Amino acid sequence: MLIVVGVALIVAEVYLIPGLNIVGIFGALMVLFAIGIAFIEIGLMGGVLALLAAGGLSGSAFWWLWSSGAWNRFILVASLKPDDKLVARESEQRARYLGKSGTAITPLRPTGIGEIDGDRIEVVTEGDFISAGSAIKVVAMDRRKYFVRLTSGS
Repeated sequence: MLIVVGVALIVAEVYLIPGLNIVGIFGALMVLFAIGIAFIEIGLMGGVLALLAAGGLSGSAFWWLWSSGAWNRFILVASLKPDDKLVARESEQRARYLGKSGTAITPLRPTGIGEIDGDRIEVVTEGDFISAGSAIKVVAMDRRKYFVRLTSGS
């Protein structure tokens, strides 16, 4: 009976309350305790039968969890790899600022906000400080940074 209750707790852990490991651990300990009691109280043959029963019942429970789809909620199946098309599209969209002129909204010391084509973006100078209101031009891009240079006019 302890084996059945222990396996039921493990199933409840996976199917009903994933993430609360205490229930599953308690169920596993209950199964191990039942097998140990069987070896002590009934002897070698009773312990082996309890071990086989626990293995069969656990295997059946895990097969049922796997086939019902409950196991997919328990494990991470999504890929964490970025989508190549999305990365390419984002890179194209960001590259549209290259070579464009705009205005420094905040002082660039060396990082600040610039307005390019009506969009406010975070920009970085090549090292020089640029005051707010100055004309700037995007000269390079590196990942999420736009590098700007002071220009003579808008």
